[in-house]
Amino acid sequence: MARSPKAAQDYRLHERLIEAYTANRITIHIDFTRLNRTGSPVFNPWENVVPLLVLLLASVVVMTLDLVAGTLVLIGAMFAYAFFVRPWIAKRLRDRTIESMLRNAHNWQVIWSLGGVVVTLTANPRIGVVAPAGNWRAFARQFEGGESVGPGLGGGAPGDSGSPRMA
Repeated sequence: MARSPKAAQDYRLHERLIEAYTANRITIHIDFTRLNRTGSPVFNPWENVVPLLVLLLASVVVMTLDLVAGTLVLIGAMFAYAFFVRPWIAKRLRDRTIESMLRNAHNWQVIWSLGGVVVTLTANPRIGVVAPAGNWRAFARQFEGGESVGPGLGGGAPGDSGSPRMA
């Protein structure tokens, strides 16, 4: 089955982004709160529920034995969730999102349309493009030919209605 010219261009630009990411020329940032919810293709409800459930059950079990100790375990569980579990979930979500986006152009487009993703130049993080409103295609064009066109926004194609937005 033949691809449309726009789909073929998307796959080619996606390959440029993969090369740029692999060469550490771009950085992909995600918005945890936007992607860690129902409806997001990278959301995993079990990853969010099970650690919290284990911490709460541990405190309830200890509370049945000793109310004061159970309360202290509950307070400790609260801090453990805030300082260890949430960052662990955020890292796993970030890794899963980047892996999914780099897998193919379709995944890139689906996650991009949800928002919660910012792609910036590693050398200058102020230059980037923000999903879903930003034009990732124009941003990816600066990596055609294997090198960044420069610190600016690169050459856009005729009819391209926009350049990457500042992050």
